Amino acid sequence: MLRAVSTAALLPLLVFPTAILAQQKTHKPISLARLEVSSEVAATTRQGQPAVLRITLKNVGNISVDLPMPNSGCTNEDGSVIVRLVWSSSDPDDHTGFGEACGGGVTDCPSLMDRARDEWVHLLPGEFLTFNENIHTRTARWKPGNVEYWVTYDPPRLNVKDISELQAAGFIVPDEKLTTDHKTFPIH
Repeated sequence: MLRAVSTAALLPLLVFPTAILAQQKTHKPISLARLEVSSEVAATTRQGQPAVLRITLKNVGNISVDLPMPNSGCTNEDGSVIVRLVWSSSDPDDHTGFGEACGGGVTDCPSLMDRARDEWVHLLPGEFLTFNENIHTRTARWKPGNVEYWVTYDPPRLNVKDISELQAAGFIVPDEKLTTDHKTFPIH
């Protein structure tokens, strides 16, 4: 049996694909940049605890990548490499613990395109940046317990317009937040 279908019933089917196309236009372009972040203990204290971490940000893709030299410590608009430390007491009666965080202010700086052209680094496939982070100065006075640590890379915070302008100028910019595995070490 054939049923008549009203135009009103078909309207949602006609509008739906148009709505999807409109939504796709507002999404950020997908970056072709492929980075990897890793950390390893570079130096220890006399007690064998990690004192310095070596952090590596490597271009593991097959194209060159452009990025600002990441700041170490606090989150920044132009990208950051952050070591996270979370301490918990080894005393079963002590239920305290803490982690570290930071905040930043607004700075007056050159335009994004000027910074990209004059200050950013260009990593060819296989090239990397290495940072050393002294964590002993942060953990030396902590009571006995365990420290969980990991490293996060926050890429530059760019809007759709910024990404489009940079891509038009030939820059391939990372857009993926990266995190290492969580590791722990005891404090005695």
